[in-house]
Amino acid sequence: MAEPEADWDQGKLSVTMGERRRSGSFTDDYSIHKTNDDATYCKRAAVQLGYYDDPFINRFVQASSSTNDMPIRRDPEISRGYWARVKAFRTLIDQFLQKAGPSCQILNFGAGFDTLYWRLKEEGAKFRRYVDVDFSSVTAKKIRMIRKPGKPDLVSIIANDSSTELYESGHTDLHGGDYHVVGADLRQARELHEKLVAAEVDFSLPTVIVCECVLIYMAEEQSASLLKYLADSFPTVCFINYEQVNLSDTFGAVMQRNLNTRGINLAGMAACQSLESQKKRYFEIGECSLF
Repeated sequence: MAEPEADWDQGKLSVTMGERRRSGSFTDDYSIHKTNDDATYCKRAAVQLGYYDDPFINRFVQASSSTNDMPIRRDPEISRGYWARVKAFRTLIDQFLQKAGPSCQILNFGAGFDTLYWRLKEEGAKFRRYVDVDFSSVTAKKIRMIRKPGKPDLVSIIANDSSTELYESGHTDLHGGDYHVVGADLRQARELHEKLVAAEVDFSLPTVIVCECVLIYMAEEQSASLLKYLADSFPTVCFINYEQVNLSDTFGAVMQRNLNTRGINLAGMAACQSLESQKKRYFEIGECSLF
């Protein structure tokens, strides 16, 4: 969710450094980046054990070809948890697509190496635009993995319904057909808006936003600002948030200790204390419905 880290002139570098100092440290951001790798390996472990099907996940596992088929060990509770996450998101997105029709849009915030776009396309889902958003260091890696030769051929799936060839911007953004990958800091509304415009997002269309364990890494005022921007920008928007709750129980305490030992700061923890505190953050930005 940050600006590209190469080929800056000194002026842009100093401005961007200033923005980063206001939004979070390099150390905190790097620790958050690493959670993407953890999630990818956990999802692959669940797929290998047959919890759900994802023929695309191996394309995003950062391992040599000699070890890419070796089983990854994870506790059963973790595999069940990821199955539940994937199933819940897919169920809600399918419901949204059915109601909104093919002229809708899907935005995946903090997307990491998620494969949802290709899974939807494989099953014939129709939508106007799909945009993956994450830190630019993460999107740069994802673009390299998308372009890397292999099976399934991810580029051919993107280009299948389009006469427009894929093109990159700054090595962190990829545009082609109905699919876009953009590097943006979700804590910087202006930057996010510019990247969504570059991805040809139509703010008047029904839009669903996928947000999987993202807001908890932001300070409350930052996540509130993001939600306010989205509410003001999209007249019809569905926000699907998967996030921790009840952090004061024993499980929550253990989780926090484990994350602290890895240098991961849960800056938005206060909003995750209960379901009521989660609901409050949405009602405070204006009219909305929870389901």
